[in-house]
Amino acid sequence: MLLDAPPAVPVLGPADCHIWWTDPATVTDDCLTLLDAAEQERVPLLRRAEDRARFIAGRALLRTVAAGYLGLPPRRVDVVAHCPDCDRNHGKPELPGTGLQVSVSHSGDRVAVAVTRAGAVGIDVEEISTSVSPAELLPHVIGPAEPRTPAHATTSGFHRMWTRKEAVLKATGLGLRVPLSEIGVSAPEEDPRVLFLGGPAARPAEDFVLADLDAGAGRAAAVAVIGGGPLTFTAHTRSHPSDAGFSPGPPRAPGTER
Repeated sequence: MLLDAPPAVPVLGPADCHIWWTDPATVTDDCLTLLDAAEQERVPLLRRAEDRARFIAGRALLRTVAAGYLGLPPRRVDVVAHCPDCDRNHGKPELPGTGLQVSVSHSGDRVAVAVTRAGAVGIDVEEISTSVSPAELLPHVIGPAEPRTPAHATTSGFHRMWTRKEAVLKATGLGLRVPLSEIGVSAPEEDPRVLFLGGPAARPAEDFVLADLDAGAGRAAAVAVIGGGPLTFTAHTRSHPSDAGFSPGPPRAPGTER
């Protein structure tokens, strides 16, 4: 069924950040109809079917969630993306004039959308790959003034650090234009916090609220909000990107308990 009315959503207060999860494997034609013309033109340019599904799921989920907060039909939610390096419609999505700050990330069978009114937000989710060699990558990812612990050398610890840094950079809107070594975050086994930001991203570390997220086994995820002060992070999931129903937490494998 195509959505003509906004789906139900929880109340998003000024000190809230909501994380919405979905599985791109559930994408169907009704999700594609929620994308605007520029987004639909972008879909066939993505070569792999799984990349197309993740992109469609991310934009459909973003619109259905935002529609609920705004009291609009999903098709009336305008999503703008500006790239500072070219004139193509890609980059961090924005919902101008709505008061909502958003960020989208996807990896494997997880698509995540972060929404808040508190300040610019960035979210990152990554599958934990055993083919990644922390020892080889750490010199390029960790800054010279950043503390190192044994946890950095583990695949799970490395991915936790990576997602924290990516979330911070996505919140700034600069993304990987800034080397990850310019961003300092706490050690993987410590509570998440920003230690320093250098280069083009330079700004006070205390401007950021940083949180790790539960994306399910075999994944790491983090979210960062600029200038938000104390925040409450709440996770929800939609079984389908354009579905009206939702439940707490990230998607789980069939048969597992929430």
